[in-house]
Amino acid sequence: MSNPNLNLNLNLNLNLNLNLNLNLNLNLNLNLNLNLNLNLNLNLNLNLNLNLNLNLNLNLNLNLNLNLNLNLNLNLNLNLNLNLNLNLNLNLNLNLNLNLNLNLNFPVSVPFSGPPLATFQSREETKPRSPRAAPPRSSFREETRFCDAHLVLEGEEIPVQKNILAAASPYIRTKLNYNPPKDDGSTYKIELEGISVDIMKEILDYIFSGQIRLNEETIQDVVQAADLLLLTDLKTLCCEFLEGCIAAENCIGIRDFALHYCLHHVHYLASEYLETHFRDVSSTEEFLELTPQKLKEVLSMEKLNVGNERYVFEAVIRWISHDSESRKVHMKDVMSAVWVSGLDAAYLREQMMSEPLVREIVKECNNIPLTPPQQGEAMLASFKPRGYSECIVTVGGEERVSRKPTSVMRCMCPLYDPNRQLWIELAPMSIPRINHGVLSAEGFLFVLGGQDENKGTLSSGEKYDPDTNSWSSLPPMHEARHNFGVVEIDGILYILGGEDGERELISMESYDIYSRTWTKQPDLTMVRKIGCYAAMKKKIYAMGGGSYGKLFESVECYDPRTQQWTAICPLKERRFGAVACGVASELYVFGGVRSRDDSQASEMVTCKSEFYHDEFKRWIYLNDQNLCIPTSSSFVYGAVPIGASIYVIGDLDTGTNYDYVREFKRSTGTWQRTKPLFPSDLRRTGCAALRIANCKLFRLQLQQGLFRIRVPSP
Repeated sequence: MSNPNLNLNLNLNLNLNLNLNLNLNLNLNLNLNLNLNLNLNLNLNLNLNLNLNLNLNLNLNLNLNLNLNLNLNLNLNLNLNLNLNLNLNLNLNLNLNLNLNLNLNFPVSVPFSGPPLATFQSREETKPRSPRAAPPRSSFREETRFCDAHLVLEGEEIPVQKNILAAASPYIRTKLNYNPPKDDGSTYKIELEGISVDIMKEILDYIFSGQIRLNEETIQDVVQAADLLLLTDLKTLCCEFLEGCIAAENCIGIRDFALHYCLHHVHYLASEYLETHFRDVSSTEEFLELTPQKLKEVLSMEKLNVGNERYVFEAVIRWISHDSESRKVHMKDVMSAVWVSGLDAAYLREQMMSEPLVREIVKECNNIPLTPPQQGEAMLASFKPRGYSECIVTVGGEERVSRKPTSVMRCMCPLYDPNRQLWIELAPMSIPRINHGVLSAEGFLFVLGGQDENKGTLSSGEKYDPDTNSWSSLPPMHEARHNFGVVEIDGILYILGGEDGERELISMESYDIYSRTWTKQPDLTMVRKIGCYAAMKKKIYAMGGGSYGKLFESVECYDPRTQQWTAICPLKERRFGAVACGVASELYVFGGVRSRDDSQASEMVTCKSEFYHDEFKRWIYLNDQNLCIPTSSSFVYGAVPIGASIYVIGDLDTGTNYDYVREFKRSTGTWQRTKPLFPSDLRRTGCAALRIANCKLFRLQLQQGLFRIRVPSP
């Protein structure tokens, strides 16, 4: 392809009289992703005669909240011949009153030079880079004749092409901008600290080839280097590797390491593993080597899944015994994190008889009970159970009789005390919502969009924290919408399609729950009115729906890495109004309606449930015999996976009455009723699964009189 040549002759005579009074209030949220490849050959002859009389009265009140995410890849070849004759007569009277409130948040990466924070099981993977940008060939890096700079690490110099390195690393690009190469012909040197030569060579191979080998020996060094060089894609690959490494032997170290380098999703997964498998973790060498402060932090976690506080107490005994001479001085402080009210007095007396250290602890800590616990109301008031429950949470919707939107929120725990399963009232949302999006992510519940009491479409959102039983507001979406899809992948919420009150939408946007920023994503390929959506294996699936009276059975898959949609095997039945969920390598679609295939085409019927496995690449019907009868009178609101079951919630017509919750056991493919039934005063609610601490649930039940004993709120 030829390069265009531009010859420009410009004669400009400009007389400008400008009186400007400007009052400006600006709120700017800017998310900019710019990839620019520019080849420019410019010959410019410019004759400029400028007479400028400028009277400027400027009153500027500027409130600027700026969230700027800038990814700039710039390859610029510029040949510029400029002849400039400039005659400038400038009379400037400037009165400027400027009130500027500027809040800027810049991420800072700090090199970490401490000891390794985690131990790993033997494991190695070769991770490919996201194919969004094709990397240069790896052999190109070996061509030293193309190199124009040297990386200096640990006294060793590595030849590099600085333009390619700067395009890959914002950190290198910043160093080049602030310390540009000289024109004396000397070799430009870029000094880096905190990265070893071997790791840097691996990263250079990744930049040029798009692949990197990760293993337990190098993963921490690669994360540290990727963090320093601001290599976001490489950091994401490291996170995926770390997710697969989490085990009892290293979850505490990985948790601390992830927190240090802001690997938020890895930190959440490691914390979740620690809570679930505390009894295994407490027997590891990593646990026994904890500092007193770190041990106390772990023991203070409300969701430790121990069943009995004796296992926490025994973990403390093991930790002190590991180095009793130096640790006995911390005994009282560490024991303050043990919930001694949950310790059985008979168990303690038995331990005191056989274990001298226990006698010493009981003597030192005078709050340990050695008498039988109180009974009745006093016992319930002091009881504080550890652990957590995976709860079905319903929020919003409408009142069944008045059809008015509601802000009510409730939870039910299928796995917590089966003999006393009850719906528990939680804190309501700040406003009523219907046709909204609901999902849980990283331990929180998120509610987005929908419609209010006046049928206005909302762009607002709220976040529920189960630890405090409270709501907080979210930044608004780019577009107000209702009846849309919402899924979550690694702490990123994806909002898809829906309606804005005037038109059907195909737009998609994402929300990072940690940076609290919204980003526009590629549009859906088609309108899917009241379609269903789910995430499976870090990909998003859009299924069914309709447009202009036509229903679809088509299914599309979106890969956030490539930012591309691809079609997959269609559903067996076209449908709209269905619900879907992803579990491991499986997709499930429940309910939805379609028109009959016979002469009574105007009549709608409930569709059969379907199942898709990523390995088989096809849809299979599920047995819906005990779900509901196939008429248009049944309607599903949501599908909530918990453990080995999926709970389908809706108005489910069984032929004799309505059920509102049905449990589908994945292992047997069978349905069964649940207790208690769904509250009959609400319909069209949003629902999700949420992990809530047992001590919080227990306290809420006491406050609401569900134990026939009322305890005042704290």
